[in-house]
Amino acid sequence: MKSIIASALRLIPAALLLLASAPLHSKVLYISPTGSDTAPGTITAPMATLPAAYARMEGGDTIYVRGGTYRVTDEQIMKVDPTYAYVFALEKGGTPEHRTAIMGYPGERPVFDFSALQYDGRHRFSGFLLGADNLHLRNFDIVGVPVRLKGHTQSECVSARKGSNCIVENLAMHDGMAIGYYQTAGSGNLVLNCDAYNNYDDYSEGEYGGNVDGFGFHLGNPRAEGNVIRNCRAWRNSDDGFDLINCKAPIEFDHCWAFYNGFKPTADPTDTTTFQSAGDGNGFKAGGYGMKPGKTKCPAVCPEHYIHNCVAYRNKANGIYANHHLGGCRWVNNTAWDNRANYNMVNRKSEREVVDVPGYGHYLEGNVSYTFTDTVRGGHLVNCDPVRSTVVNNTFPAPSSGEAPVEVTAEMFVSTDPALLFLPRDADGNLPVIDFLRAAPSSPLATRHLGWSEK
Repeated sequence: MKSIIASALRLIPAALLLLASAPLHSKVLYISPTGSDTAPGTITAPMATLPAAYARMEGGDTIYVRGGTYRVTDEQIMKVDPTYAYVFALEKGGTPEHRTAIMGYPGERPVFDFSALQYDGRHRFSGFLLGADNLHLRNFDIVGVPVRLKGHTQSECVSARKGSNCIVENLAMHDGMAIGYYQTAGSGNLVLNCDAYNNYDDYSEGEYGGNVDGFGFHLGNPRAEGNVIRNCRAWRNSDDGFDLINCKAPIEFDHCWAFYNGFKPTADPTDTTTFQSAGDGNGFKAGGYGMKPGKTKCPAVCPEHYIHNCVAYRNKANGIYANHHLGGCRWVNNTAWDNRANYNMVNRKSEREVVDVPGYGHYLEGNVSYTFTDTVRGGHLVNCDPVRSTVVNNTFPAPSSGEAPVEVTAEMFVSTDPALLFLPRDADGNLPVIDFLRAAPSSPLATRHLGWSEK
């Protein structure tokens, strides 16, 4: 009898097993580039476009996106306000147990190509709007999101403007003119295993490429807490890798990578030798509210952002950067190499006094700075007040700490080969252990628990 049951189980189609893994009491729909919007949306008769499937969706349902390229047109724009054209406006919230989900079909990698969008030339574009709670985006590429508006403007691949407790997972946002992930509201959101690269706006303000960050958190509500970005990479974005300017709530960066930001994209996204200057080019810009008198909107209490186990390599400007913040941040077990300054803790004196001062209130522990004897690029810790900050057990000791500095050499790392930064993710979005700038087991970095680690 057991052998008969086992044989029967082996005959269950994979599609049924996939359905069994979907949330209970929810509907599952499918789309495919070869589908039809008049089809029922089953796995054998999929629909063709996301808006058509979404119209049949209820909160807590799942849309599986089959592999292939989806060419997005103006006709698919779901929502328009005075500023934005939201192509896929996701406003049907789920629950923590049954999130409303848009997911690439397991084992396949769909691509949403927005490059054909034109609309009216007076709107910014948002590829995916997170406009409700408990949404889940997973396992697809977003490419070609354009900018068609002149002036100081932007577009975004994913715009989190309302929803809380959302998950954005295993997305690659690249080769467009837009910011990758951009959040202005919501609490408890997780951005996991995502990449943003080769994004450059050469239209709105000429070839400068400003405003095109890999990831940006700019929360207006100080109570919008619990947002985490984990195991994400940002490279070849024409402005910054990760940007927290004007963010009034604390953000956590955990095991993230910022490299080659502030430079124009390359035909080969793994190019490690070609550098044409573009926008600002900071790796991790953690805070700040601008330096314009009378125009800065500072919170009553500045958030303490938490940046740990992150790597900043060869960004055009600063690697780890406080950006004129009005308070301190926590910087723990990070590694920086060959940025203009590896750690720049500059703060603004006060809300009323728009003056740069050495950073105060910061906590730096376990960080590594590696640089060559280069008079143009490099520098360990700059613009930090060691009396008003805590600087302990880093390769760059505070002047009065009595700690011995660590003269970092290439031999202290498992590898200094930047090609490892481009290692592919597995089907679930996880990265293999990246040995780049990881402390060699017997080195002084490892014995003192300095720098990033995989755990």
